[in-house]
Amino acid sequence: MGLFGTFVYKNKKKKNFWLHMTMRGKSKLYFFSEDPKDALSSVPSGYVVFEDPRTGLPFLKKGSGGFLGGLFGSNRKVKKDKKPEK
Repeated sequence: MGLFGTFVYKNKKKKNFWLHMTMRGKSKLYFFSEDPKDALSSVPSGYVVFEDPRTGLPFLKKGSGGFLGGLFGSNRKVKKDKKPEK
């Protein structure tokens, strides 16, 4: 949806939410709002939109959202096993 306008997410309750970004120091904070003013045109690279199953509110999560994302593995840290005891 972001090609010719702003990014809109419609949740399970049929409400529209627009993606916004604000700067807090050097950090970028992404949030969804029901206000379309100054909304972003697309989801930032490396993020995926999820919806809280209880409340229906959308949020962004870092992850593989693209077609090839799962092909090359995830960016999660793999937990190493403990060294075997002697």
